[in-house]
Amino acid sequence: MKLIYRAKWIIVVFFAITFFFSFAVLFAGGTTKINWCLLVANILLIFAQTANVVYAFRNKYKEVGPALLVILFINIALMWFVYVMGWNYTVKALTVGFE
Repeated sequence: MKLIYRAKWIIVVFFAITFFFSFAVLFAGGTTKINWCLLVANILLIFAQTANVVYAFRNKYKEVGPALLVILFINIALMWFVYVMGWNYTVKALTVGFE
């Protein structure tokens, strides 16, 4: 858990990069496999970010914990907005793809 916490900002940057690519691939077109891989990567990074938030609050990192929590909420909101708000488009991208 401590190793994941040491990479806290790297995880935030990786989420930003994978979210950018998943947004681009989802709406600009891409294969189903790429869409699924990016979705799974985003979900795994959200789990890692959640572990960072829990670790920060358990070990009383008062300056980092709230910042990581806000970033986690932003990440979840972005995922909700992209994948759930455009559900019909998401289903098509994840099942048929835009090849």
